[in-house]
Amino acid sequence: MTILRGVKSLSGFPPGLYINEMAVPQSDDTATSDFVLGFVGEFDRGPLNQYVMISETPSKRLVEIAAPILGLTTSAAKGNALLDHLDRARVKKAVFVRVLGTGFATASLTLKDRQATPADTLKVAPIAGPGTFANIFTVEVQDGSTAGTFKLILGSDIGGMETYDNLSMDPADARYVEKVVNAASEHFVVTDLKSAAAVREQAIPAVKAKTQLAGGSNGAELTDADRVGTVDTGTGARTGLKLLELVGNVVSDVAYIDYSSAAADAALKTFGEKYNCMTYCGQGTANTVSAATTYRKTYDTDFMQMVYGRYKSVGGQWVSGACLSAIVHSIGNVEDSGLAIECPWIVGTDQGIDMDDYTTLYTNQIAAFQLKPSAVGDGSLAWRMANDYTLAVTEVDGNVIRDEENRKVNKRRLNSWIEKALEAVAAPWQGKALTKKMKDDAERRIRTFFDNLVKPVNPLETSKIDTYSITFDSKATAIDQFVQNIKVKHYNTAEWILLNFQGGTNVEV
Repeated sequence: MTILRGVKSLSGFPPGLYINEMAVPQSDDTATSDFVLGFVGEFDRGPLNQYVMISETPSKRLVEIAAPILGLTTSAAKGNALLDHLDRARVKKAVFVRVLGTGFATASLTLKDRQATPADTLKVAPIAGPGTFANIFTVEVQDGSTAGTFKLILGSDIGGMETYDNLSMDPADARYVEKVVNAASEHFVVTDLKSAAAVREQAIPAVKAKTQLAGGSNGAELTDADRVGTVDTGTGARTGLKLLELVGNVVSDVAYIDYSSAAADAALKTFGEKYNCMTYCGQGTANTVSAATTYRKTYDTDFMQMVYGRYKSVGGQWVSGACLSAIVHSIGNVEDSGLAIECPWIVGTDQGIDMDDYTTLYTNQIAAFQLKPSAVGDGSLAWRMANDYTLAVTEVDGNVIRDEENRKVNKRRLNSWIEKALEAVAAPWQGKALTKKMKDDAERRIRTFFDNLVKPVNPLETSKIDTYSITFDSKATAIDQFVQNIKVKHYNTAEWILLNFQGGTNVEV
């Protein structure tokens, strides 16, 4: 039976037609998630047991927000070098996880009180977390403007000077140092060490010239275990890639920062498969094309792309091809291949790759960036991806995937994007026993979502898929059983792809 939608009368139509009386909602827009990059690696500063999610605002770029938290882009840390690339690519949103080696220490300064035999009275430390960066933070103590008080002048390389006058060591005082500084400072935290001075005035820190915080350390050299991270079963505290799992249902493209190894990449692959997102790895210590092709044979998944080489920005900052590939996929349209994205901020590579090398990489499904004619058509060249192959060598059933089956990162990402967006579309009905009206509303909303992927309401948006097929089980009592057999067909492909929705609707959205 032919079904017409959006038709109010059968007048003038041939017999045998059915009108779908459920009008397509005009104001029930379904917002889809932005592409959110996720990175794990070394930064100058920042916390270790919490991720940092940063979104660009109309008045501040992502990197301007990140600098006071993670450090300046001109530093030697690989993560801060990555920030330079993110800034020049105008990335809008990203999540960062900082990692340090075993034995790290937080720089601090302990101030002495004013007793005849001075004792420890106040500790000053950076609020952003441990590491050597804190050695460039300074503390100065002066007498306060009011008798019996003191003044703290706190300085940082990224936040300028902070001055707090008329401070007290008395917890009952409105100007109690812990209460005043910890509520106002963006860079420092102070701790009252509870000096045993007989009177509070004697507990006041002694006058001290400007002095740097000391004792900060990034610990031992980072290992795979540091990057993969841990979960404390007692406190729930997480580190490394394990910490990024807290936003696994949010991030769309994930990579270690300029690092690759068999153990770390294996964890990255598992992350992508678990959270239905794209991940990007390098070639480890395989710094030749032949060695990289050998390394490529060590994994087989549709959720991780291997990218060859390291690339330098116009600002002189180096980043791995894995990070660069994640960037170009996040700044392009989801239905487009990363091949089309030019990187005008890239000026060179650490590898001299000739045409034979590119052919070898292509044959072995390893991505790389190459100087190609620019899209502006003026004869200039621009760095773009030489190929955008993913990933899996074999199907789930073990059969080798043929070249003509369009194994491209953009197709995998588009499927993931649709699947994650569909969870948000169906969110109002998740965990509920469905009534008939609820099923009707859910079906209408889901069909509208897919109709908009084929033909967007907004004329400025591009069509995401060629067509789709979906069935619903009217007897189902839960949303993930109600939605059945979702298939999409991408442009220029013959096969239908079955999307994953059932069993995935319990993810918090």
